[in-house]
Amino acid sequence: MRLAPAAALVLTLVGTGACGGDERTAATTTRAAATTTERRDCTPGVHEFTLRNGRPVDMRVTPRGARPYALVVALHGAGGSTDSALEAFSGAWTIPGLVLVAPAAKGPTWSILFSDRDLDLESVDLAVAEAWSRCPLDHRRLALGGFSDGATYALTLGVANGDLFPAIIALSPGGVLADRQRGQPRIFVSHGTKDDVLPIAGSSDRIVRKLREEGYDVTYRRFRGLHEVPNDISAAAVRWFLSGLD
Repeated sequence: MRLAPAAALVLTLVGTGACGGDERTAATTTRAAATTTERRDCTPGVHEFTLRNGRPVDMRVTPRGARPYALVVALHGAGGSTDSALEAFSGAWTIPGLVLVAPAAKGPTWSILFSDRDLDLESVDLAVAEAWSRCPLDHRRLALGGFSDGATYALTLGVANGDLFPAIIALSPGGVLADRQRGQPRIFVSHGTKDDVLPIAGSSDRIVRKLREEGYDVTYRRFRGLHEVPNDISAAAVRWFLSGLD
């Protein structure tokens, strides 16, 4: 399968810049380092590896469930990292049967947000292919997700590729840049009502209204907070994703 380009945006499944990233890291995580030439490991925990294009990726695997793993592609915010992309979903780290794969942008944020070319799509492509080669994934349970600029990128790719990714998780997004639509993915949006980086009225409130006008099924969680992802919100987002596909 291949993802279609979105805006100026090909992603293979094998078998608004300046949104302000969250640079928190998970201090208690035990890392299992790997490279693309080493054993394909899908044991619970965090696995670090390097893609063929030299970009780093973190992959977090939760305890095994009763069925093939569900996959969330986790995209970091501006100035963030693969660590912070996983941290944005920390509320879901104990949910069984989940793989979170987090590629890194080539620059401080995702290139399509400030350019007419997507220089990062190759890394997303390769990261998904690596997750697919390492873990038994359920092709029906795939999501694009992210925080801040990563949420904008997830919406941009997801709206253009809803036939491949049936769910999008946008945590405090700034916009949607896709100029074409494919499929009808379900969408989860969350945003802090006191966000002083991306004020909610000019971002998620407008995004959700527009998406609903265009016929998308959108679950919207406004919470009392800043530009952040509380654990209960990320847990709710992932449970929403998993329960909607059972």
